[in-house]
Amino acid sequence: MIYSTFVAFDLETTGLFSNKDEIVEIGAVKFTVYDDNGIIRPKKISEFQTLVKPPMMIPDEATRVNHITNEMVENAPDINTALKKFTVFCGQSAILVAHNADFDAGFLHVAYTKHPQLLPGNPIVDSLRVARSILPELKSHKLGDLAHMFQRIKGQIKLAINNDEMHRAVYDCEMLMEVFVALLRRRIRKEDWDISRILNCIIKHGSTPAYLTKMN
Repeated sequence: MIYSTFVAFDLETTGLFSNKDEIVEIGAVKFTVYDDNGIIRPKKISEFQTLVKPPMMIPDEATRVNHITNEMVENAPDINTALKKFTVFCGQSAILVAHNADFDAGFLHVAYTKHPQLLPGNPIVDSLRVARSILPELKSHKLGDLAHMFQRIKGQIKLAINNDEMHRAVYDCEMLMEVFVALLRRRIRKEDWDISRILNCIIKHGSTPAYLTKMN
């Protein structure tokens, strides 16, 4: 069996609106899965992180959420450079995963449109939609709440949850990697993790992929 490669990614931004706000950090974790005595678990391959200097000041309310200040991004690369590095990191075969992917894909689409270059053609799937499909009984499907829930169930995730680290891109990506695999493990068989089957299984359990190359 050949297991697929995934990239869990997360953006930090100056606000909530892709048409007027800017990306200030891109984080990503590339991973695959492995069979741990009959249990499918994530296996981290590499990580990517860059701060981004936006063409605007970072509002105080954004800094309160993501703890990224104007001083921190003063010498950071611009978004054009950051996107090129992110595209290379993702590669061509990985399935991209984001929690509330409409938000992250929307910001990426605007950024790539403003700075024309090679677009990643990877499918982007939404772990939030998967969570709502698989665990509809939960009151909250926030990433942190899902991680805490899985942590309380012995053997579900191995990441130690640290609330102080949340809303920094790479840590959130590691959390997403663990939660995403734990979610799907509840519904799909071990053989469904094969590279030829996994995307259809994700679609079946709530998330039709988006493609930056097909967004208007």
